[in-house]
Formats: sequence, C-alpha cells, structure tokens
Amino acid sequence: MYLSVSLRGQAQGVYGNLASKDATYEDLVRALEERFAPPNQTELYRVQLKERQQRATETMVKLDQDIRRLTNLAYPKAPQDVKETLAKEQFVDALVNSEMRLKIKQSRPVDLNDAVRHAVELESFYRAERRQQGMVRPTVTQPHSGTKEMDDMRNTIKVYRKR
Repeated sequence: MYLSVSLRGQAQGVYGNLASKDATYEDLVRALEERFAPPNQTELYRVQLKERQQRATETMVKLDQDIRRLTNLAYPKAPQDVKETLAKEQFVDALVNSEMRLKIKQSRPVDLNDAVRHAVELESFYRAERRQQGMVRPTVTQPHSGTKEMDDMRNTIKVYRKR
C-alpha cells in the first residue's frame, strides 16, 4: 500500500498497529477514523463546536479551520450544504467583537468562505482605524495652572466695578 509511506506521526503508528500487513485501504481508513474521529464522540464535538469562541490572538483563518474541523467531527453524516450552514453560523457566533458579528450577519454571507472574507476585511479596517487614531493628537486642551488665579482676579475686578 503506497499510501502508508505518506503517513506521518500518529497516523503512521495506526498503520503499524494494523493486525495484517495485507490490510486494505478500507481497513486503514476504518482504523484511522476510529483513532482520530471516533463515531461515539459526536456529542462531545457538538458541544465543543457550540462553545467555541475566538481566542484573543487567533486569526480568522485559524478560527475558520477549527470551526470546519469541529463541524465535520460533530456532524459526520450530514449533507455538505448543512455542514456549511452550521459552520458559517457558528463562525459568526464565535467572533468576540459584537460589532463585527452584527455587520457580518447584516451582510448575509452565502457560505463560510464569504463570512470569513467579510471578517478578515472588517478586521483589517478596524486595525487601520485603531492605528490612525493612535497617530492623531487629541484636540482637548488642558487648562493651564494659572486658570484659577485668573478666575479669582476676574471676580475681584467685578466686585470693584460694582462699588
């Protein structure tokens, strides 16, 4: 089996543990699925998918990849269009920035790739805006230390004028 030489790490170990070296492709696929995507853990993957939130320094692409992985593990027998819809909705819900979440929902993305594209675009806009705001000097002026004294002098002058 030529595929076996392409396996790395734990997958290579799974192949090495097959009882017969005359194992078929189907035997290898079954063994790999049992090791890496056990069918009795779909409920666990569904919970992980539902609870998945964007991490502090996580990129949109990494979040997208993890959402796709969890969706495929949580719903292995679902049709692809259903998986795509579930993944898209979970991706948007996993975003920590509520303003970004709302804007992406308003854009009505057709699939997960569309939602990720919108998220990456918005993220770059927000980053550029923050950078620009950091370069602009504040226009609020600080009162100088003599302001109180000036007010006192004005009040004293008003008192003398009234006399």
